[in-house]
Amino acid sequence: MAKSLGSQIGQFVERSRAEGAIHEREARHAAILEAALDCIITIDDRGRVLEFNPAAEETFGYKTEEVVGREMAELIVPPALRGEHREGFARYLETGNARLLGRRIEIVGMRADGSEFPVELTISRIRLPGPPVFTGYLRDITERKSAERELRASRVRLVEAQDAERRRLERNLHDGAQQRLVSLALALRLARDRIPDRRDEALELLARAEEELGVALSELRELARGIHPAVLTERGLRPALEGVVARAPIPVELTIRVDGRLPEAIEAAAYYVVSEALVNVAKYAHASTATVTVEESYGRVVIEVGDDGVGGADAAKGSGLRGLADRVEALDGRLDVQSEPTGGTRLMAEIPLP
Repeated sequence: MAKSLGSQIGQFVERSRAEGAIHEREARHAAILEAALDCIITIDDRGRVLEFNPAAEETFGYKTEEVVGREMAELIVPPALRGEHREGFARYLETGNARLLGRRIEIVGMRADGSEFPVELTISRIRLPGPPVFTGYLRDITERKSAERELRASRVRLVEAQDAERRRLERNLHDGAQQRLVSLALALRLARDRIPDRRDEALELLARAEEELGVALSELRELARGIHPAVLTERGLRPALEGVVARAPIPVELTIRVDGRLPEAIEAAAYYVVSEALVNVAKYAHASTATVTVEESYGRVVIEVGDDGVGGADAAKGSGLRGLADRVEALDGRLDVQSEPTGGTRLMAEIPLP
């Protein structure tokens, strides 16, 4: 009897210790949920809320007792997204094909008052016996998105300020130094016509001066065009690109599918992408032909420049392409270069329309 009693006491002690460990783990789990800064929401295989931590209460405006047992979709998913959410949830339960599990995604959440806001979400399946259970970790990223918008806006303002300064310099060169040089050329021509006796030496000097002045004017016009082409501001992207293509040393096929004028910053970016790309083709590609395409597609402007040259271009080398990438990225776009050796080069830029 004493031996049996001792065994029962030992089992009781072990059970007590095990129960104590379980209670300790549960308390620790509850404390983690309480202290977590991120929203933690657990749902069952029917999409009903099982757990809703204090951060979720504060973010979404519900009390835990209000949401437990209710479908999560009707509480925090905006009406426009509920159908897609339910279809995806049902598809996973049926097929086990997980598209979102274990990934960080950015979606839109909805508060109790119906207001919508951006959230970062990660969903994990809890591996326990029985029907599947899921936990979502959500974070309100309103401030981050606002900061990103302000950063993009500031980069656009910088690009616009640079383009405005380029236009100012171009106007100053055109209206100032260039006009004075033109007046000087006319004065030299008049002087040559009025030289008495039309002495050969004097005429030769004046002719040489006119020739040098003509070269200076050409260089000044090219400089002004490089700073900011007046035709781009006055007439738009198509005439400006037609001028770039006409000056190219190889045949270039130009295709433009754009309705009307684009925002100034986008027109300037497209112009410089094409100009720099064709300069690189002329310098390095040893190409016989090139193509330029600019078109609007699904709310963005796509610029593509291709050639049949030797390939091997690297956007990481040289400041030209890096500068173009910076300009395009400042407008929330992207620039990509594909250039296999002996396979030609294809440069593509995509810029979203505002």
